[in-house]
Amino acid sequence: MTFNELLLRTAFSCMACDGQIAPEEVQLIRDMATNHPLISHLDVNAVLNNLIREINKRGVGFLKLYFIDLHDYGLSAEQEIQVLQVAVDMIRADERVEYHEIRFFKILRSHLTLVSDERILKDVKNIDETFLARDIRTDYHSLFCSYFSQISIPKFEIDL
Repeated sequence: MTFNELLLRTAFSCMACDGQIAPEEVQLIRDMATNHPLISHLDVNAVLNNLIREINKRGVGFLKLYFIDLHDYGLSAEQEIQVLQVAVDMIRADERVEYHEIRFFKILRSHLTLVSDERILKDVKNIDETFLARDIRTDYHSLFCSYFSQISIPKFEIDL
């Protein structure tokens, strides 16, 4: 998987993590494909349709696999910041930040160990302490199990 594909999987995973796909989230991915130099060459509609097929097939297993891929990728500190920025942008795209999304972000954050919370607050736009609060992040295993035992992934429509 290329870093570009990882960014799209990050955006898609954050989009689907609350069990809904909002039109604003789809538009953000399309805007990313148009404006982001790392993914502008990809056929975003084909990628989205493939990701929807995959999540429909695997359900929450898709999100678990995303975390495995993220962990195994071997990101640099700069790439971690980019992943976090994509995640925050997607979570905020529909102008509603839900608890499931914050928990998902905290699991994501726990996989990114090269950057400090201070650097994240400095370099990631539109993030606040809510995303980084240590109240539940300290016990990753509990957070992970809780999230995946409570979320269900519906069947999403293809051809957004």
